[in-house]
Amino acid sequence: MTPAASGTETTTEVGRPRPSRWPFRQVALVLAVTAFAAGIPTPLYPVYEGRFHFGSGTLALIFAAYTLGVVTTLFLLAPQSDLLGRKPVLHIGMALAAASALAFLFAGGVFGLALARVLSGLAVGATTSTSTACLASLEPRHDQHHVARVAVAANFGGVSVGVLLSGLLVEYAPWPTELVFLLLFALSGIGFLLISRTPETVPAWNRSVSPAVQRMRVPHEIGSAFWVSVGGLAACYSLYGLFAALAPSLLRSGLGLSNTAVVGASVATLFGCAALVQLVLGQVRDRDALLLGLPLLLGGLGLFVLALGAGSFPLLAGSAAVLGVGVGCAFMGSVTLIDRIAPERSRGEILSAFYVAGYLALAVPTIGVAELAELAGLRTAGLVFGVALGAITAVLWGLTRRTPTPAGGEGWPRGAREIVPGR
Repeated sequence: MTPAASGTETTTEVGRPRPSRWPFRQVALVLAVTAFAAGIPTPLYPVYEGRFHFGSGTLALIFAAYTLGVVTTLFLLAPQSDLLGRKPVLHIGMALAAASALAFLFAGGVFGLALARVLSGLAVGATTSTSTACLASLEPRHDQHHVARVAVAANFGGVSVGVLLSGLLVEYAPWPTELVFLLLFALSGIGFLLISRTPETVPAWNRSVSPAVQRMRVPHEIGSAFWVSVGGLAACYSLYGLFAALAPSLLRSGLGLSNTAVVGASVATLFGCAALVQLVLGQVRDRDALLLGLPLLLGGLGLFVLALGAGSFPLLAGSAAVLGVGVGCAFMGSVTLIDRIAPERSRGEILSAFYVAGYLALAVPTIGVAELAELAGLRTAGLVFGVALGAITAVLWGLTRRTPTPAGGEGWPRGAREIVPGR
């Protein structure tokens, strides 16, 4: 077994030890597994609606159960990684992902689906902020911009693969609602083993055997920059929620496309473009990425509203691509900024607060569209929320331009420049 495979160090050409990239990659894969799990159910909801005979209002409640699970572990469990260590929390996250796969496999009705989504949400909440904090500590060069790019790519790449693969299996494979969850169960087991081989990044002297429920406190000195990053994240999650809530139903009822693989591919386009942005625009960071991404979100929203009104598949596909690029930029900017300014001693706590805001923003349009659609129709609901989110995104862009962010915090590489208003 080579040193790179068995430990956390390799040797450079001049004989100097340097950290191995394997632990960093292993944690990134764990994050991708959780994101994969979150994306799987999206193409399956029409199948479940027909099987268990429920409408959009019940679907909204099922999604609310997912959001409840995410926020619960973000509040109660994820901040404990600063005290217990990252590995125990990530192990719990993988165990919850495996449990959600089993719950979906044996779901016999609406209650079973809600339970499965709660477990899925608990897994996401336990893993998302904790793995991001772990990646920040394991990055060999302590390059937080690279951490943000990898975290975004793992998040959106995992969701994209989950949505796309789920749609393909439902349409073309046997056991359409079982096979993908068997795969998730196996991947969760692999993720659990990978965590076991990853070094703990919280020092032993900083760990406590008596964790308490922590408040998600944000240090005063990073307050304005924190809210800039939260605004970008909330915009991304809100638009993702709007698109994921409306696109599958619009394709089926508005355009008559019943092929589940096409439905999955349309949603996966958004996440795939967001992941690819990390390769193409990797040097754009912080406010620069936010100021580039937010206008793209606004443009993608405009195309999406036009697609709703015209019932046009090309416009819908175009909106997915533009929204994906915008989400990729804005999300990367938000994560880069929060990783840069968060002190190491409270990184898990701050990231938990960051992601709580994001998932609450995700829930509002998803649940709201489903409820309003029952009263006023799908397209009217989409137009109302599309215009409202467009206005909010424009305001966030203006606030981002006007709000300064501090120079690099702990762990930020030397020579990193400060992002100043107007740059």
